Amino acid sequence: MQELQKLGIYKDIFSHLPMAIIITDTNTGNIIDANSKACKLIGLSYEEIIKLNQYHLHPPLLNNESKEQYKSFINNFISDKKKESFEHALICSTNKCIPIKISPSLINIEDSSFIVYIIKDLRQIKIQENILSYYDKALKKSSSFISFIDANYIYKSVNVSYSKTFANGHDSIIGKSMIDVLGEEYFNEVVKEKFDRALNGESIDYDSYLQINNETNFFNIHFEPYYSIENKIVGVVSNIYNKTRYKEYEEENEKKEKLLVQQSKMAAMGEMLENIAHQWRQPLSMISTCSSGISLQKEFGTLSDEILIDSLKTITDTTIYLSQTIDDFKNFFERDKQKIKFNINENTNKTLNLIDMSFAGNNIEVIKDYKDEIDIKSYNNEFMQVLLNIINNAKDAILSNKMLKEKRKIIHISIYKQNNNAVIEIKDNAGGIPDEVIDKIFEPYFTTKHQTQGTGIGLFMTREIVVKHMEGQIEVENVEYSFDEKIYKGALFRIII
Repeated sequence: MQELQKLGIYKDIFSHLPMAIIITDTNTGNIIDANSKACKLIGLSYEEIIKLNQYHLHPPLLNNESKEQYKSFINNFISDKKKESFEHALICSTNKCIPIKISPSLINIEDSSFIVYIIKDLRQIKIQENILSYYDKALKKSSSFISFIDANYIYKSVNVSYSKTFANGHDSIIGKSMIDVLGEEYFNEVVKEKFDRALNGESIDYDSYLQINNETNFFNIHFEPYYSIENKIVGVVSNIYNKTRYKEYEEENEKKEKLLVQQSKMAAMGEMLENIAHQWRQPLSMISTCSSGISLQKEFGTLSDEILIDSLKTITDTTIYLSQTIDDFKNFFERDKQKIKFNINENTNKTLNLIDMSFAGNNIEVIKDYKDEIDIKSYNNEFMQVLLNIINNAKDAILSNKMLKEKRKIIHISIYKQNNNAVIEIKDNAGGIPDEVIDKIFEPYFTTKHQTQGTGIGLFMTREIVVKHMEGQIEVENVEYSFDEKIYKGALFRIII
């Protein structure tokens, strides 16, 4: 009874082992037993499997030579009883070929002998091996310079690009030290400290200039610690990317951007001079009127002390106003050195003060709708330049629209909070931007004005300041809106900071 219980326990263990097991008769090759893992792997029931001969599991795609090699291996195994694992394949119930690894064991019971096949499914391993082989091909042919260097700074492996760039072929670099390849001075001053940090477990990324074949190159270099199967750092994988062309392109773009900034400043200065002329025309006229009035009244003997004092006060107040105007324009052109906290509402009002005479002279109304008082930390003067560019753009659009010559000319400015962001909206009633060009208006040198009137850099610089300097967003769209019971259409610029 105890023997039967033990037999039942062993059978239960055999059935639930985590590896596939098949037992065959050495004389006939018939399958006499299989556990549940083997049934699942092959896709047949236990009753179906034990009706098969082991050779029924050979894929038909395997040629006769492979089958004969398998038979020869089994016969030699039975004769020599050497337990050697080998790779093979079997066919499952869906006619799919499954790569496997077989570990056989010979068991003799009384006068009969059996082979116990422990079968390992190699599908996932083969998939990974296939992926790794493609990775290996890609790394060897990659334009990046890839190498494996041990803890003693000795090259153990490099790809083709590395050997071509830093040496005269693969064989001439393997076994050499980094000092031999990169030069002692460059290694000690630039590389060693970073490489040693990688040997201590850090991922290192840095940019560096290096002269190769009398040419200066600009590289991005990444050091990644390499761990052995014992989880010990035994070296570093180096990945070097040549950014020389990118660096040249970046420097060229930087030159172009500086040129655009300079052109933008010159254009803004021209507009500012025009605004100064508008701002000063009336005050200067008042000073002229007061001084000529004093002179005439003195000549005719009608100048009283009261008139003199009033006239001199007017002249004094007007010169103070002119002085304040100079300060306002001077502050506008000062370069922001750092971010400061300022109030958007006050900043917008200061900007409007610079151009109010110009707008009044052209009968343009500015409608202010400040829903929230908002403080931000950013570049004060650059923000004023953004507002001025957009508002002047709206003014030019209104003045160029002949349909508005005898009609109301309006620019709306709204300020409000939304999702913890400050939103500034500026819209006009100039009819909007043509659909075919609205997506291009932030491009450099694009302008809808006549070439004598516009440079096409104002809105480009506006976007550069908002996006790159202030880390915000700027959008534009055509809108229809109602104001004072009338429908208007125009462009709406939205700044989100």
